[in-house]
Amino acid sequence: MPHPNHHTQDIAQTLATAHRTGTAWQPTEGWPEISAADAYAIQAAVAAALGWFPEGPRAWKVGGTTDISAAPLPEVRPSPTASPATWALPAGQDEVLIEAELAFRLASAPAAQKADLPDALACLGTVCVSVELIGTRLAEGLSAPPNWKLADQGVHAGLLIGEAQPAARFAAFTQTDWQAQACHIRVQSADGTVALHEGRGSHPAILAGMHPLGTLPWLARHAAGQLGPHASGLRTSDLITTGAWLVVKVRRGDVVDVGFEGLPGVRLHMA
Repeated sequence: MPHPNHHTQDIAQTLATAHRTGTAWQPTEGWPEISAADAYAIQAAVAAALGWFPEGPRAWKVGGTTDISAAPLPEVRPSPTASPATWALPAGQDEVLIEAELAFRLASAPAAQKADLPDALACLGTVCVSVELIGTRLAEGLSAPPNWKLADQGVHAGLLIGEAQPAARFAAFTQTDWQAQACHIRVQSADGTVALHEGRGSHPAILAGMHPLGTLPWLARHAAGQLGPHASGLRTSDLITTGAWLVVKVRRGDVVDVGFEGLPGVRLHMA
């Protein structure tokens, strides 16, 4: 597990305060350089300060292609099946970015030290549509240097997941199957205007000719080194989001439908 030094501990304490108060933090000396190791130490210190993971994280986000990064997720909300989920934006914030992703729940835990992609795929149990709310505790944090965004929980602000389905079909996908996989975000504004955002094979790894779940072995190793004394690495029933297929800006009052072909979708109302 990473050990915070005085510098990273100070940053973590300030970020934890920003989480509690909902007030963004503006570093007074710009963005001093921090390493990826510093960022993960800050993540862990913030989680400890806020009491998020007394027995270790049960959900993770992981993404990237050659430069992979991850963050443990403090809260996952299931989407109701009969009506839109209400997602309340913070006071004074009228628009936000959302990401359409696939999330997988583990039926078994990959072995951290020897995990490879076939091993990781064999551990998948279910898959669902997920919607990540992008938010930051840093003033103008979405334009901050990458390691600062990583320290800020990967600019994660919330996750909504849809109804789970068996993951076997996706685990067996070929590259051609992944390239054909369709995704959409439909946004209906308060005045009735509708905007439809669509993609096919639009995950960054697929566009780069890579496997969209190729980050899972890396995450198994990373998680084993990031957890505290109560757990060790990824575990059965952990939920893992695997990177954005579409990113869209939505506003307060919008009704948003997010879907992947072959899976139950998610509907949310931005309040």
